[in-house]
Amino acid sequence: MNSVLILIIIFIATMEVHAQILPAFGDERIGISIGSALKIGAGARATGMGESVVCVIDDANAMYWNPAGMTQSKGNHVVFTQTQWFAGLQHRFASGLYKLDDESSIGFSMGNLNAGSINVTTEFRPFGTGETINFGTSAFSLGYARQFTEQFSAGVTVRYLHEQVGTLSMNGVLFDAGTFYRTGLGTSRFAVAISNFGGKLSPSGSISNQGSGPNFNGAEVSSFQSFDPPINFRIGFAMEPIIDSMQSWTVSLQLNHPNDNAENYSLGTEYAVTFSEAFPAKAIIRGGYIIGTGQFSGGAGIHVPISGMEYVLQTDYSFTNFSDLGGIHRFTLGILF
Repeated sequence: MNSVLILIIIFIATMEVHAQILPAFGDERIGISIGSALKIGAGARATGMGESVVCVIDDANAMYWNPAGMTQSKGNHVVFTQTQWFAGLQHRFASGLYKLDDESSIGFSMGNLNAGSINVTTEFRPFGTGETINFGTSAFSLGYARQFTEQFSAGVTVRYLHEQVGTLSMNGVLFDAGTFYRTGLGTSRFAVAISNFGGKLSPSGSISNQGSGPNFNGAEVSSFQSFDPPINFRIGFAMEPIIDSMQSWTVSLQLNHPNDNAENYSLGTEYAVTFSEAFPAKAIIRGGYIIGTGQFSGGAGIHVPISGMEYVLQTDYSFTNFSDLGGIHRFTLGILF
């Protein structure tokens, strides 16, 4: 336990030194990426822990956070998440994990954010032109992960992104990569992951530049500026100060480095208790906080064995507070088998 505490102190000290050498600049980078729907977190468990899960996630949602985490799953897993996003938008995310053998796993995921029909407005017709456009973003991913030793695992994901705004569309191929390492000191582990890595993306199609002024002459515009996808680099540490056959308590620390915002640090915790040995259903509570943003979250879950304990039905909920923007609710339903 002393060795684990030393690791925690080193990790925190490293973050503090990093923060002093490289201050948390980055606000000037806000809005420079494209495909922002990819930043909507997957799964009520992860978001309930303040998204501090790069070295905690061990189910099908690892496809989003860290593909190496798929090797830590106790079995095959299918999960679906419904998110009530801002302005009445609905975000849906589904993922699945299949263990090829004790060392290898493959996974798939699909996410969709759809705003439906939006009224077209112009400078001279602010209440609408009578026309509508559709907006939606979809992402489809395939992943593979392998446990190379008892301590080290790695995984990769390839993702196809499609975004539609009226007559404009955008398509791109992005990649995730992650590693997972158990230190051998208790349950402590480190993980590193990078998400949405790829080249610049640009819309295709054409629109009419209706408006006023010398640059708005009603001509068709078919050339647009390109932007980077929302790349995010994460490094984290986690451990269980308490763990036995009836309960477990997980704590995690994580550094997040997005390319379109300032760095931040997130803290997460999860406590699970088993009802009894005869009926090993679990009740779970979670909490999280992102330092530097003031964003906090919480959640709970119930995991119940069914059909002779061959399946585990998982229901989870999380709430995330975005300060001035309000709160976000997520509901997740999954089956482990």
